[in-house]
Amino acid sequence: MKKLYFGDCLDILKDLHKEHPQGFIDLIYIDPPFNSKRDYNILFESLDFADATAQKQAFADTWSNVSYLDALNEIKDVDLDLWNFLHTLDTVGISKSAVAYLTTMAIRLHYMHKVLKETGSFY
Repeated sequence: MKKLYFGDCLDILKDLHKEHPQGFIDLIYIDPPFNSKRDYNILFESLDFADATAQKQAFADTWSNVSYLDALNEIKDVDLDLWNFLHTLDTVGISKSAVAYLTTMAIRLHYMHKVLKETGSFY
């Protein structure tokens, strides 16, 4: 299965886990957002390939409590210990932005662990 996936990995990981309940992937490489609290833009070149001046926001690397509530509820269904940990962080004064980021990453890491072989690598 030599495939490369592009985009948000959560849906792909869930599908792969359904198809292959035992770990079968040799390598997972991720380049997630890092909660940098910045907006990132994409530059557009003109048709004559002059210097790019037009920009459009590609994504906002800022996390909020709205962005993580669904992930937190889903984690409760698949890993109660992880949910308890993240819920505790949310109640002891850790910033909402940090908890949102950790929760959003945690559900993805949970499924990555499920599909990765015991001898697999994660970067």
